Amino acid sequence: MEYILEMKDISKTFPGVKALDHVQLQIKAGEVHALMGENGAGKSTLMKILMGIYSKDEGGEILFDGQPYEVSNPKEAMDHGVAMIHQELNPILDMSVFENIFVGRELRKHGLVDSKAEIREAQKLIEECGLHVSPKEKLRNLTVAQCQLIEIIKAISINAKIIIMDEPTAAITEREVELLFGHIRRLKEKGVAIIYISHRMDEIFSICDRVSVYRDGHYIGSGETKDLTEAQLIKMMVGREITDVFPKLDAQIGEVIFEAKNIVRADNKVKGVDFSVRKGEILGIGGLVGAGRSELVEGIFGMHELSSGEIYVKGKKVNVHSPRDIIKEGVALITEDRKVTGLNLSGSVNDNIAMVAIRKLVSNGLYNQNKARSASQEYIKKLNIKTPSGEQIVGNLSGGNQQKVVIAKWLLNDPDIIILDEPTRGIDVGAKRDIYLLLGQLVQQGKAVIMISSEIPELMGVCDRIMVMCEGNLSGEVKRDEFSQERIMTLASAIEV
Repeated sequence: MEYILEMKDISKTFPGVKALDHVQLQIKAGEVHALMGENGAGKSTLMKILMGIYSKDEGGEILFDGQPYEVSNPKEAMDHGVAMIHQELNPILDMSVFENIFVGRELRKHGLVDSKAEIREAQKLIEECGLHVSPKEKLRNLTVAQCQLIEIIKAISINAKIIIMDEPTAAITEREVELLFGHIRRLKEKGVAIIYISHRMDEIFSICDRVSVYRDGHYIGSGETKDLTEAQLIKMMVGREITDVFPKLDAQIGEVIFEAKNIVRADNKVKGVDFSVRKGEILGIGGLVGAGRSELVEGIFGMHELSSGEIYVKGKKVNVHSPRDIIKEGVALITEDRKVTGLNLSGSVNDNIAMVAIRKLVSNGLYNQNKARSASQEYIKKLNIKTPSGEQIVGNLSGGNQQKVVIAKWLLNDPDIIILDEPTRGIDVGAKRDIYLLLGQLVQQGKAVIMISSEIPELMGVCDRIMVMCEGNLSGEVKRDEFSQERIMTLASAIEV
């Protein structure tokens, strides 16, 4: 039998959206098969049907190991040997690492949960994955990247025949990516099939054997990765050629508009960091997972308590006790985790975009819905947000389009300093380029941009200057004419040279 999985003629309709239109997928045992396409192409929807999260429309069939496959929930899928690492993580935050790994399939002794055995097994898996956390640590205390790695460990530990990885490297750095690829190669040797969803071209050509491409809910085609070029793959995905992946617009860099001095967080995750950013400048913040990048900007933004530090906006000292204090000064923070801190998933696109700038949308003391709709429509067009209308529920959009709604929400408030934490996580190559162009336009208007990214090529492509963090400290700074991956990785790893 050539294929372990065949999905034939699969369709799925949501209110106002045909997410999948008679698509197909064929997977061989022991292969890494990439699913590619722009945000909203239908990749995640197809996988959620395979996992029993969604039911397919009438017609179409799924064969697993040559037999008809029908599941109505992820537990049934896992019992068949299909596991999924979701792009949007759903960890149980108040449970420990080992409890999250074994939830729903607890190890038992004499009919009782054997916590000691689970801790031992979890410790072994954690060490194999190269992660440095205690199996007893609560998920609430981990970073997004660490939670991502726990999800990967969980899927690997199930001994599944097929593991679906939906943007598994979106929140982890190159070091963790190499560890993950090592696991994938070992799984391949055991005959496990990996369905790999990613927008990172270098990963597709590095780890994947074959690729299937989808566009706007339609199946476009499949091929051996070795027979395709990056340009061909992009054209299949977006229906047009994209030659300049990292467009860099010229902007006039002016005076210092934002300055942070001796920032120390009360929990000691940031240990005395100084930096500044100028009008018209894109400042990148690089570093490995756990370096303190997100923790730095969240502390500045009033989301976590600082034990010391001074913040200046346009030369004026600002006392920040809560995010409201710094938002008033024209600072925006687009957070890393859009679902937890960025969006009201049950609200409409219009309402989400209007959320921060609500005071600007008031007429005669009342919220003006027409104003809000008009403003929302402007940003839907500007950011090319794929939605049937502004009334669509945000939770029904693809991950990349949700990210664009978060960006639109803050831009409507017209900030002067925009901080973006992993702004292109889970976003396709076409949408990434849209965002890079938008950042270029913002700095051309005299605004300042601070961008955290785990992708060094992205930082080097769009930033004027990159500051690198390591273990809560600023380990160095690199100017554009000195950019090199080796230099940035050396600073990120605190290697003496």
